[in-house]
Amino acid sequence: MHKKVAFIGSVGSGKTTIIDNLSSINTVNTDVESSVDIGKEMTTVGIDYGHIVVDQETTLGLYGVPGQRKFSFIWDFVKDGLWAVVILVRNRDRESIHELDHLLDYFDIQQHMPCVIGITHVDSESGESTIKKIKSTLQPRGLNLPVYTIDARDKECANLIMRTLIAIEESQ
Repeated sequence: MHKKVAFIGSVGSGKTTIIDNLSSINTVNTDVESSVDIGKEMTTVGIDYGHIVVDQETTLGLYGVPGQRKFSFIWDFVKDGLWAVVILVRNRDRESIHELDHLLDYFDIQQHMPCVIGITHVDSESGESTIKKIKSTLQPRGLNLPVYTIDARDKECANLIMRTLIAIEESQ
């Protein structure tokens, strides 16, 4: 069985990086040089893709979408038939935290769906205030999702996210 996992989040939250760390194949990467100042040189403009073999019967397709809303038409290609969602939020980035609300709505995140939130860019500052803001966004929606501080460049952090998604499914 092939299951679809979407990696969503604001620009620069680490979606392409975490897919590169997880994939057992060379990833399809749709990064191009940004034509506007978005705080980084390259940006995703299509669907990044990676693949994981879980066991003989289960594979996971890893789909990363652009963080800029002007490319949100691409999100529609990914959101249909999702098994799980990973939402990445940049630590202490007001815009990234605010985008969480929109993403929860757009991807229709429900409590029964395997979903994990990863807070990235916590190298120099604690993620505690970001965790509190995320929890205050989730609480009125009745969502109790796992929230981790992670380094998208670290394979162990990436694997923790995937193990959590699998554990969520197994517990339901």
